[in-house]
Amino acid sequence: MGEIEMDFITLRDGIINISGYLKGDDADAKIVFSVNGQECVPDSYDYPTRRDELIFNFDIDIPVEDGKLVIDVKADNGEAYPIRFRKFCNLSEYSSYYVKDGKIVYYDGSFNVVEYSYSRLLVLELRGLANLIRKRPAFFAQAILFRLMYLVLYPIMKNREIWIVMDRKTMADDNAEHFFKHAVGQDDGIRKFFAIHNSSRDFNRLTKLFAKHILDCDSVKHRFYYMFTKKLISSQGSEFDLNPFLNKNYPLMAGITNLDFYFLQHGVIKDNMSSWLRKYDRNPKLIVSSAQGEYESLFDEGYFYSDKVIQLLGLPRYDNLDNSGLKKQIVIMPTWRNYITNEAELTDSEYFRRFDSLINNERLIGHARSKGYEIVFKPHPELTPYLYLFSKNDYVKIDLDKRYQDIFNESSLMVTDYSSIFFDFAYLKKPLIYYQYANDYHYDSENGYFQYREMGFGDVISEEDELVEKIIDYIDSGCEMEDVYRKRVDEFFKFHDHNNSKRCYDWIIAH
Repeated sequence: MGEIEMDFITLRDGIINISGYLKGDDADAKIVFSVNGQECVPDSYDYPTRRDELIFNFDIDIPVEDGKLVIDVKADNGEAYPIRFRKFCNLSEYSSYYVKDGKIVYYDGSFNVVEYSYSRLLVLELRGLANLIRKRPAFFAQAILFRLMYLVLYPIMKNREIWIVMDRKTMADDNAEHFFKHAVGQDDGIRKFFAIHNSSRDFNRLTKLFAKHILDCDSVKHRFYYMFTKKLISSQGSEFDLNPFLNKNYPLMAGITNLDFYFLQHGVIKDNMSSWLRKYDRNPKLIVSSAQGEYESLFDEGYFYSDKVIQLLGLPRYDNLDNSGLKKQIVIMPTWRNYITNEAELTDSEYFRRFDSLINNERLIGHARSKGYEIVFKPHPELTPYLYLFSKNDYVKIDLDKRYQDIFNESSLMVTDYSSIFFDFAYLKKPLIYYQYANDYHYDSENGYFQYREMGFGDVISEEDELVEKIIDYIDSGCEMEDVYRKRVDEFFKFHDHNNSKRCYDWIIAH
């Protein structure tokens, strides 16, 4: 027996989009829709990460007009497959409705779109609460408390325009923070919050800057405002980083946490990331891009977002990049490897051996010392718990505190591997080197649009001796970016005007 799994049922800009898949025993079975009695055939995508001969992926846009819209989903072979809701769907077995744009979308065996009325919301919510009490899933009592709060306060809060902006729960200083600095200063009548956990080293700094606009991540206050937020704006794309109800109450809170998500991105996409960023798992209203090549790549096979979603606006954090405070400093910043999950896997990896060796290279340290250059090792956040495993010396500084933008602005030379932070550094037209000793990155860097040797902003080097020689050459020549790489920087980035935050803000407020 198969089933129909729903990815998303999204009402947006007068269109309801329904996406999901059918999996059954019949490889030829397909999905058909009945919209107010009229049969419609959906589009079908072959997702690279959801390839199965028994799976039929479907996606359909249905215009929403006045009056009731009734949508039935069925297989064309006559089988009555049960309908399920995937984890991040905005409906669930416990929450069968949501309110959006003056409409109520609900499921009662059919998908319905009707005009909003509080009496209808009340009936649907009380039905859901009774279902929670009857089934008593884990954390149901807390979910009931929040849902009752939502039910009582919705008439008051429904016309309030609230935005929540955030980077990681425990770290800021990314695109969301820089966007927020611009957005919070706009007189637009919108109540804006920046969410970050009180354990973060950035919490006190941001509280001093923004005071009443700060939300402590996962607090009751955060969850309260999350229920009524219209727009969630973040540099992170995963529900695990964003949703304060995820650990305990999701999917018990599906439906009443119904917001539009705007993805500012964590960096420039250079590899094929459709194994992670794909429409059936993530359904943002905006994905920001910064370069023409990146923009075009996001329409390639595997992502399946429309040109309404992908916008070429520039990364907000680039607005604050400059060469202020430039000093004789070399920064080594490798990215992480997702296949490493524990200490033993790290110490057994070539990744660990290579970078442990590099930061203790006697020739590099000796030459840097003689020329007055500092060496800073800035680890990826995932590497931080394992730093005690690295060999230490009295010259290379392991930095855990300095903000990334300060590192970029101050440093004269960067060594990285596959980390997209090299785009930030190249934007400043300072030399960088790619230390790629092996093709061991977890994303597909070979088949992405960005090819390091043909498009990169520095040499690609695989051996430590050659890398150290190149660093020494740069030190001796005053750390100037070579003309060939400077030209590539000029041609790659769409914008160099420090107005990325404004462009993003203008687009988000208009959509």
